[in-house]
Amino acid sequence: MARPRIMYYHDGRHPHIYRYEPPMTKAEYQACIDELVGTPVEAVMFCLGEGRTVLHDTQVGELLGHNVEQWDHVVFRRAYENAKHLIDEGDDPLQIVCERAQEKDLLLYPTLLVQNGGDTHAHIRNSNFRINNQHLEIGAGGDLPPDLHGIDGLDFKHEEVRNERFNLIEETVKKYSVAGFELQMTNTFPLFFHPDEVEEGRAIMTQWIGRVYEVVKDSGAERELVIRLPRTRQWCHYGGLDPEEWIRQGIVDVLVGETINLVDIIDPMADFNFLVEAAKGSKCSVYGALHTRVGSDR
Repeated sequence: MARPRIMYYHDGRHPHIYRYEPPMTKAEYQACIDELVGTPVEAVMFCLGEGRTVLHDTQVGELLGHNVEQWDHVVFRRAYENAKHLIDEGDDPLQIVCERAQEKDLLLYPTLLVQNGGDTHAHIRNSNFRINNQHLEIGAGGDLPPDLHGIDGLDFKHEEVRNERFNLIEETVKKYSVAGFELQMTNTFPLFFHPDEVEEGRAIMTQWIGRVYEVVKDSGAERELVIRLPRTRQWCHYGGLDPEEWIRQGIVDVLVGETINLVDIIDPMADFNFLVEAAKGSKCSVYGALHTRVGSDR
């Protein structure tokens, strides 16, 4: 399979399922693929949902809104009712996207937002797993400044955390016809371990990445594991990521470097040399990404 030149991240929510009044039709759901036909885009990195919850027919994850009694925003109600309606009609939203991408000769990579906030972050979109397991969060010990970015994320030192994330990936690559899978490691803030345990954490994360790589390849030898991550060694190591070791072990096919901003600003001068140099002489490709958001609702 020839690697695409341009990969397009489609959030699947803000420009799509949030915008349609229920019940959303299959043809309306296909629009997220149809709108890219005729553009230079060759691959669609299609987000599975908001990370803690998803918007397709899953047996191991949780549908956004399945545990909600009272909605605090209309777009979240729309998302749940649209997804639930399609699923009940036998039209799994992710299956619709996969099939439409094949029809239009576009590669499709499901994207998982690996890390997201805790219960106070958009509670209405949260999963029961996160609600019931707040002791698995990075800041659960109470020994970190409460305003430290990322401490409400999952701490990947816990096996329960790694298994919950892995099970969703495994189900997706085994169930759907895809070109590969993307781990989005830059969502909200790239912290995956307690700051005092990052050194040990990098080895734990490398082992987990190897497990993910294995299941992606087992589901189809030509399928690729794509990882979007900070573009600098400093940010990668701070969060518990070790892309140089992943490349050395041959457990990643594509790295997508992205600028880490605490505000949504695109960096037109981004320097990707760290990842380019790390991948030299390997089978791993490196892509440069614009920031996924532009700080606007337009």
